[in-house]
Amino acid sequence: MEKYFLHNGKDQDGPFNIEELKAKNISRETPIWYEGLEEWTTAGKIEELKSIFSSTPPIFKQTISEPPPIPKIEGIRSETELQPEKRKSKVWKYILILVILAVVVFFVTNQYSNIGSSYSGQSYEEKVMTVEETERSQPTAFLSAEGNYNENFWGTKLKVHGIIKNNATVAIYKDAVVKVTYYSKTKTELGNKEYTIYETFPPHSTKNFELKIENYKDVNSIGLEVVNATPN
Repeated sequence: MEKYFLHNGKDQDGPFNIEELKAKNISRETPIWYEGLEEWTTAGKIEELKSIFSSTPPIFKQTISEPPPIPKIEGIRSETELQPEKRKSKVWKYILILVILAVVVFFVTNQYSNIGSSYSGQSYEEKVMTVEETERSQPTAFLSAEGNYNENFWGTKLKVHGIIKNNATVAIYKDAVVKVTYYSKTKTELGNKEYTIYETFPPHSTKNFELKIENYKDVNSIGLEVVNATPN
């Protein structure tokens, strides 16, 4: 039986028999020599050693075949064929919503146009007359009075410094009647008296006035109120 020597590129090792070589886990490229060889060779070239190398099976090549196409059955549409139909249904929904909105807008616009037409037939002068007639018929709704007062030395007379405002748009008033109300410290009404202010009150105007009036006992405050006026 041959005795084999190994070489790892630096050192020589051996001798070994075949059984000992198996334990060394040599490869086909391992440098080896035995008596009778002229020079070093590789283990894979020695016929007696081929049996110690495990044979590696060839790589298995798996062929993956594609499944056959699904036959198209009449009456059944593919997903791609259904998509355009879905889009069509969505378009019809949008169209229906737009039609409904158009009908609602038309109805509302028509209602407002009917309301506006009742006013559009009036001229500017007629509209102004309508406002003026309303204001002339309700002078106390547009005239207001306010002010302050002081007593004389003996406390028997009051001097009122007041203003009358006309908040009307077009109406003119004259001869405003101002009611003076006397109140106690507990806001109890002690009495009242009316005075006429002989002035003309144009729209959006303010007029000053003064009154010298009788004083009441226990008067703590007074109130001013326009209770009447004459449209001019």
